[in-house]
Amino acid sequence: MARRLRAAGLLACGFILTGCDDPQREAELRWREEEVNAKEVDVVRREREVQKQLQAMESLKIELTAGQARVKQQQKELDAEVAKMRAARIAFETKELRGPAPKISAERAIVIDAETGQVLFEKEADKEGPIASTQKLLTALLVVEAGSLDSVVTVEKSDTECAPVRLGIQPGEQYTRRKLLTALLVKSSNDIAQALARDVAGSVEAFVQRMNTKAAELGLENSHFVNPHGLPDETPQFSTARNLSVIAALVDRVPDIREMVKTRVFQFEREGKSTLTLENTNRVLRTCGYCDGMKTGYTDASGYCLVASGEKDGRRRIVVVLND
Repeated sequence: MARRLRAAGLLACGFILTGCDDPQREAELRWREEEVNAKEVDVVRREREVQKQLQAMESLKIELTAGQARVKQQQKELDAEVAKMRAARIAFETKELRGPAPKISAERAIVIDAETGQVLFEKEADKEGPIASTQKLLTALLVVEAGSLDSVVTVEKSDTECAPVRLGIQPGEQYTRRKLLTALLVKSSNDIAQALARDVAGSVEAFVQRMNTKAAELGLENSHFVNPHGLPDETPQFSTARNLSVIAALVDRVPDIREMVKTRVFQFEREGKSTLTLENTNRVLRTCGYCDGMKTGYTDASGYCLVASGEKDGRRRIVVVLND
């Protein structure tokens, strides 16, 4: 553009100078021509300076982008190093906490810290299979969550129509949910499980739906239930040691259930009949000083199953042993 202006100026001056006989006028025009030339030089110089500044800014931008990439890479490497150190620390602490791994004959097992969920030991913990009456812990959890433990349950004939073990409750008899739930967790009676399920949800089928909904809410993807007591059914039902430990940890935080599962002997008073003395099926309560409850189970398909809770060295632990 500067060159075009200069050319136009020179052309104009040339036309003017061509027929100019006035020396003073001619000098003035030549001075203007020189002024135009000087301005053109200044414009060119400024254009070059701007170009250099643009190039410098582009170089700075490239350098800044490269610097940001380097910072991101360094941050990524630092995060990886921190994660590695954290994992090493946790592994060390876990090893110190675990001690030597036990040798067990059970097919599936897990031991967790009841408060943090930290796994202290596991064996085939994600393998699916039947868990027998230990799934009554989920039944108990749903009964307590429904509330009204002191409400009265009237036994119906359908409640009594199940396979052993049965307590022998009869249609028309009335008991509180609390009393039935204690009997369920101490003696593991299947007729009690059906009565509670039907009373809480309106039907056993509706209660089972609640069981599976609860399992889904807890993220227990490897569990499916078809009845409230754990007996074999035409439709397979299953869970894992890990999934069951999640249920047990929740149950361990419920004061009402904590009291029930640690009950060694429960006097079950019946209407117009003699009182039944129910001894807890969990023998570990009597043989292990720091065990304070949970649930047993057995079927031919599941083998011997046990969920146990206890506190040692100031820390609560949950132990799940399946198919022993």
